[in-house]
Amino acid sequence: MSQPKHILRKTFNAVLIIGAYAFLAYTLLTFDDYPSLFAHFRSAGLFEWGCLLFALCLVPINILCEAWKWRYLLHDLAPMDIVEAQRQVYLGVVGAFFTPERLGDYPTRVTRIEDKNVWLPAIALGFIGSMSLSTVNILGGTLSLLFSGITIGGVSRSTAFTLAAALLLFFLVCIFLLPHLSGRLLVWYDKRHSNDKNIDAIGDKPSYIRSMLEALTHFKPRQFPTLVGMSLCRYLVYATQLVCALVFCGIELEPKMLLVIVPIHYFFVTLMPSVPAADAAVRGSVGALVFSYFTPNTAGVAIAAILLWLLNSMIPMFIGTFMRKK
Repeated sequence: MSQPKHILRKTFNAVLIIGAYAFLAYTLLTFDDYPSLFAHFRSAGLFEWGCLLFALCLVPINILCEAWKWRYLLHDLAPMDIVEAQRQVYLGVVGAFFTPERLGDYPTRVTRIEDKNVWLPAIALGFIGSMSLSTVNILGGTLSLLFSGITIGGVSRSTAFTLAAALLLFFLVCIFLLPHLSGRLLVWYDKRHSNDKNIDAIGDKPSYIRSMLEALTHFKPRQFPTLVGMSLCRYLVYATQLVCALVFCGIELEPKMLLVIVPIHYFFVTLMPSVPAADAAVRGSVGALVFSYFTPNTAGVAIAAILLWLLNSMIPMFIGTFMRKK
């Protein structure tokens, strides 16, 4: 990476981290009903603690859903049982935690695969899996914006829906054109490097690019709806976890309102850049901003979002540290 781009990325990350923590601090500092919030925690009954325990029990189910999708993606490339797929997903959480935009997730997962020749194709297919989950998040938020009539941050419903629909359409077009575009790039790449004697050498940079492009050319767009379905299962799991965390933190919303606002929350979380150092603050800030239109207990919402981050990131990362690479 060139020096100017490196500086720009560092600056962007710093601004994101400072902004996320500043807004979170503002939300927590300006909240004026802490006595009631703390009283709720002290007086939490069996139902509230049961919700929190249920959210905790859903952590391995969340990982299982991702492992199910990971195994499906690699069933031709690197067949594995569901137990091994879960081990790789847990290990990937460790790699994701320490890299911007969670880019270390799939490269860390594949280190448990014995055949190193499939590492790069597996990484390429893994990012398609991520796109399927983003599609579910964006689609859910788009539908909620369409039918709810909610205005977030001063943006009109029609404007927000138009932008969301355009983004989703662009996303889907890219997915279904991916094999064709990858094939064209592969042909162009081979022509450009036709005189390169080391193009197939192990460890040679051109070989990395070619392996990933070739893997993408073999992706079948008809598989994507199945991936979306698998991602929807995972979406329902972590959406349920969020509702449980909100109940534990004393957020009282009608079920029909939760069906609207939870998808909008994850819609904005998906669009926000992710930096490990600010991930908890970003989720807490987005939650406080989105839910502030429906409840004055913004501190409780921020705490619920952070609590959910601890459940789905810190616990799997702790388990993943014991998943040794092969």
